[in-house]
Amino acid sequence: MTGSPFRSRTVLIVPLVLLVVALMEDIAMYKLRQHVRDIYLRTGIVLVLTGVGFALAANYVGPWLQAMFAKARKGSKWGAGKLGIWVFYAAAYGALYYAYLVLERRGAAALLPATLR
Repeated sequence: MTGSPFRSRTVLIVPLVLLVVALMEDIAMYKLRQHVRDIYLRTGIVLVLTGVGFALAANYVGPWLQAMFAKARKGSKWGAGKLGIWVFYAAAYGALYYAYLVLERRGAAALLPATLR
């Protein structure tokens, strides 16, 4: 059996989805701190939002990405399927790296449009 060294192709999708959810969680925390002063209420909201975010990611985003990649592999006529997927992973993880770098340097506000800061 040649191909991917991983047992499942989702091994690279799942961390990508989880990192996006964690990034959204950081942005939500920034906005929550602005609007909710009570620490107990804020903690409860964070738990609910985190649970909902991971549930949506696990049930919809991850499988959607997996199906999209499978379709791209099957539909590739020039053999760019494998290369295309690795380019996508490189671009996606690179964009996430940049987003986390911005988050660390300038805070979550820098990731939001000016009207939402």
